[in-house]
Amino acid sequence: MAGDLAWECECGNVEYGVMAPEECEKCFAIDSFTQLPAELIDERAKDSMEDDMDLDLSLGAQKSSKAKSKPKLKKPKRKNK
Repeated sequence: MAGDLAWECECGNVEYGVMAPEECEKCFAIDSFTQLPAELIDERAKDSMEDDMDLDLSLGAQKSSKAKSKPKLKKPKRKNK
């Protein structure tokens, strides 16, 4: 990804490359990409890493609480015809 630019579609989809994609893979819009400034890319990467860390922490808390009490599921009974 070194040297690649970030391009954002009107729908919010972000693609990376030397040139803007002609068509968005998400919404199929034609020529709808604009180049993102480097500052915005860095800011989004930082926010994404913080979100990932928060998610990891919350998932860790959920796993520890689920490990204590795991409900037992019963198989449904079949009706004979």
